[in-house]
Amino acid sequence: MTREAFGPNLRRLRLQRGISIDQIADITNIAADLLEGLERNDFSEWPSGIFARAYVRQYASALGVDPDTTVDEFCRYFPQGDRRAEGVMREHADIVGHDLDWQDDVERGRRTADARLPGTLPANGPHVPSLLARLRRLILASR
Repeated sequence: MTREAFGPNLRRLRLQRGISIDQIADITNIAADLLEGLERNDFSEWPSGIFARAYVRQYASALGVDPDTTVDEFCRYFPQGDRRAEGVMREHADIVGHDLDWQDDVERGRRTADARLPGTLPANGPHVPSLLARLRRLILASR
């Protein structure tokens, strides 16, 4: 899947399953206009970080798709899903007037969803990362 296909693919699945955007909004308590933005890859009105990931997780669950894989793909493609804590920590330190001498261990431009197990393919291959993630979960679950 490509970045451009993320939201439209979710919309396509929703329509195939005969679920309206209002039904998803009622189930998730997320405003319908935000969900429509998700389906267009328009996150201009969306929150970021944990709230954005929670919205995507709720949407995926209501749609009946794997929430973990959907959130991982969201984090890989969009900065709103950033899992690094440094920005939040710096904002909090500024509020209390603390000089923060700390930084994330994750290099800039990479998110946790991009970290791959040894022997797996990079995140830029089509469909492969989500397939590998699903296979890994199945293997771990069967142990």
